[in-house]
Amino acid sequence: MDKYDVIVIGAGLGGLSCAARLSALGYRTAVFESHSLAGGYATEFTRKGYTFDVSLHGVGGLEGGSFGQLLKSCNVDQRIVPLRKKHPYSVRWKGQVIDVPSDVQEYVQLLKGMFPAEQAGIDNLFAGIRRFKAGFTAITSSSSNSWRKAAGLLKAGTFFRWTQMTTWEVVSQFGLSDSFTEFFTALWPYYGLPPKRLAALYFFIPWIGYHLEGTYYIQGGAQALSNALVAAIQSADGEVHLRSQVSEIVLEGGKAAGVRLKKGDVYKADWIVSGISPHHTYGRLLENHSAARRELEVVSRLETGTSLTQLYLGLSCEPHELGIFEEDLILYDVSDSESDYEFMMSGQYTKGNWMLTNYNAMDPTLNEPGKGVIAVTFLDRLENWPATRSEYKAKKEAVTRQILERLEQLYPDFGSKVVVAELGTPRTMQRYTANPNGAVYGFAQTVRQSGLKRLKHKSVVDRLSLVGAWTQPGGGFLGAMNSGIMEADRIAAKLGQAERANTFTHETYQTPRT
Repeated sequence: MDKYDVIVIGAGLGGLSCAARLSALGYRTAVFESHSLAGGYATEFTRKGYTFDVSLHGVGGLEGGSFGQLLKSCNVDQRIVPLRKKHPYSVRWKGQVIDVPSDVQEYVQLLKGMFPAEQAGIDNLFAGIRRFKAGFTAITSSSSNSWRKAAGLLKAGTFFRWTQMTTWEVVSQFGLSDSFTEFFTALWPYYGLPPKRLAALYFFIPWIGYHLEGTYYIQGGAQALSNALVAAIQSADGEVHLRSQVSEIVLEGGKAAGVRLKKGDVYKADWIVSGISPHHTYGRLLENHSAARRELEVVSRLETGTSLTQLYLGLSCEPHELGIFEEDLILYDVSDSESDYEFMMSGQYTKGNWMLTNYNAMDPTLNEPGKGVIAVTFLDRLENWPATRSEYKAKKEAVTRQILERLEQLYPDFGSKVVVAELGTPRTMQRYTANPNGAVYGFAQTVRQSGLKRLKHKSVVDRLSLVGAWTQPGGGFLGAMNSGIMEADRIAAKLGQAERANTFTHETYQTPRT
């Protein structure tokens, strides 16, 4: 029976970043993952010689920015190669493709040119974003100077107000039109909810990264990031065990003390971290714990976020040969985000807006020259997909045809270039991650479930922590990794206190009296 300082259940980005941060702080960690790959949604797969990135489209601040600082704290920053994107994203708006600039001033000028009657409101919106950023920086500052922190908090009024508002409420308070707000918030599907329901916190934190710190892809894709986290753990004498499903959290004296694998092996640790959903943690892993059963009832009443459907396409040519030049393109045909959301939730996929990602444009080395890889993504939910095998297969084939027909209309001769067409549905997401309903963002990112209102890392079981998209601060690459690193620092402080207490007790009882 092996003993570790910390055991992490699940090798998603939350679990991996927690283990990597603890490893960097000098603690011996072990990660146990049921899948054959580490990374959760941050993985890749291959079909017929084509490599497909499962999820990464772009992250902000990879070089010196907020995301880069997270990687540095895990000793991962030197293990990945950042690739700066030309544009955060592009939008096919009213028949015209518009590239959204990374540079803030260029973006302001673009918006003023598109909406000339709203220039004053645009200036006020961007001034508000600057105040929001200043407040966010103040409350997340690591400064130990209490006076400086207090002064910073006095400037955080805009930040605190916006955390209580939806994205739509924030933008529209400046007197800006619905048309402007729809264009400005066009990236909302990547956060799981339309602007009238999406917490402003989850829209503007990534926005700051994209436009103030630069938008990036990672060479080798999401799997390269996950592999870098694994390497950081292993380089510090930690371990990552794949195909190793945890079946039970072992308790001693009411405290989490280890894990039992499905195959029967038991591993002990001073602290346990669960990077899987709280539903599974409090359910099958702690089914005999009364407090866990009560907490399971609580989390089950919270609103679960949406899932996604993605069509991964391998082409016999590079995308630019078909007229696809953009890195990330939103096919914006429905001008009302609420209608778009309802179309997707009801399974009327051809009526809604899609996101098209051109991986060749972001990372030419991901596949061999001449092989094109793109992905079409849209919001979805599990209930839209039949549970019976034959009906499910038939629907997958039908939806794949619908997507290819639309792409053929946009890019003539597209269909003849398709070599691989692999459709991932909410049921696919659920099968590979065990997330309830195939959720990709954890709990729905509403105002009521955002920021400090989101599930805490501290669990109802002593010495058991929760990390990942379901917990504070939220979903996405940045949110999941932030959760793991935040909790790693708290665990290290707790374990450090225990070590100091044990040392003090030992010295007290061993020192001869005089």
